[in-house]
Amino acid sequence: REAGDWLERLVPPSARERLAMAFDSGRGRVVLFGGFRGTYLDDTWEWDGTSWTRRFPVAAPPARQGHAMAYDPTRGRVVLFGGYRGTYLDDTWEWDGTTWTQLSPVASPAARATHAMAYDPGRGRVLLFGGDDQNPMDDTWEWDGATWTQLLPVTSPPARGGHAMVHDPGQGRMVLFGGADGAPLGDTWAWDGTNWVQLFPVATPPASGFHAMAY
Repeated sequence: REAGDWLERLVPPSARERLAMAFDSGRGRVVLFGGFRGTYLDDTWEWDGTSWTRRFPVAAPPARQGHAMAYDPTRGRVVLFGGYRGTYLDDTWEWDGTTWTQLSPVASPAARATHAMAYDPGRGRVLLFGGDDQNPMDDTWEWDGATWTQLLPVTSPPARGGHAMVHDPGQGRMVLFGGADGAPLGDTWAWDGTNWVQLFPVATPPASGFHAMAY
């Protein structure tokens, strides 16, 4: 968006849904992977603020939709987990700006799609919450670059998929909104690194799922 107008950038990725994107702040690029458009997609794209460039890495995750990605600035990697391509997936991949590498952690969340991930700088971890494998989930996990660890907070948002989550550096906590558990949800939760706390703002967006959030 420039000078108050929206400008269409040429040679974009093809139309699709349930893709995943993350901002690689180390390289100044938005990274996009996969999605669905009549078939599952496995293409990698980067946006530099001016144009989209398709990347052709030697290795890449299999085609999928409903996966989640987050950038780990400490390690300079975009982390991808899970998704769906006829079956639910539980694989972990990292993008270093040149290629994708599949990792084999000792522990891992169960296969799922429509989960949410965001980087928590206070703990230096990628946080994952919820998702769906035909049944909504309510578990919380952290990725430290080597393995996944399930966290067991005293309180937690109800199970859901299709929610959105982002880190709020002003408040120093993660914020989660909405999603769906059979019906759209409109609740707001915050993660402080130890526990989830439900927030009750005076004004709130309508209940919704498969939306997006950014700080």
